[in-house]
Amino acid sequence: MLFIGTATFAQNTYGDIIGTLVDKKNQPIWGAAATTFYGESMYRAQTDIDGRFRISAVPAGTYQVFFVYEGDTIYAPEKVDVAPDSYGTLSTVTFAPINDLTQSNDSVTMLDDFVFYEKIKLPIGEAPMTKLTQKEIKFSPVKNDMKALVAGMNSDVRQTEDGSLVFRGARKGDLIYYVDGVKMNQVFNLPSSALGYVMVYSGAIPAKYGDTNGGVIVVETRSYFDLLREYNSRMSLGE
Repeated sequence: MLFIGTATFAQNTYGDIIGTLVDKKNQPIWGAAATTFYGESMYRAQTDIDGRFRISAVPAGTYQVFFVYEGDTIYAPEKVDVAPDSYGTLSTVTFAPINDLTQSNDSVTMLDDFVFYEKIKLPIGEAPMTKLTQKEIKFSPVKNDMKALVAGMNSDVRQTEDGSLVFRGARKGDLIYYVDGVKMNQVFNLPSSALGYVMVYSGAIPAKYGDTNGGVIVVETRSYFDLLREYNSRMSLGE
């Protein structure tokens, strides 16, 4: 029973996908279905009168979002990253009038004037929190050393001579690790290719992470579906 309870908690690492859908005249598109998949599970939200949507409670990972409206299907031009307890944003997506789009069977033809505005990554009001994504971890010179990776993320964290991590104003060892939602007293090095997100809370710690005078380090590993999507993407590019 204890194992089952732990496994259930470990899966509760969700975030949201938000954005706004408008037409070429910058008018909101109301009633479009914003949809994405995690394996065989579908997550969907409807754009409101202002064209805004929020796909809630999706597992942390990388997603391709598409929009369905009046029989047409349009894919967002870029994927979106979702971190636990945060959200990924597509900002404002603008595309040509729906009737100008063509679709044949399972293929979709997208017009050249499909515009994607730069994403703005903002954590949901649980600051101060710093975050590294999988792409940022990939190019870090210390990506295979978890403690050095964390120490380089936040000036409130330092690594002692014996390798321990210490948060400013706290005693050595006064910190909490969560790996895929499971509380741990220590975390060992993980393959950098398996890391999805690393987040460091040095203050204003969410109550769900427990009581500590130090900080919280949250590690989210990549799921089977994340790795499968990456593999399929590489295959499609002929890598």
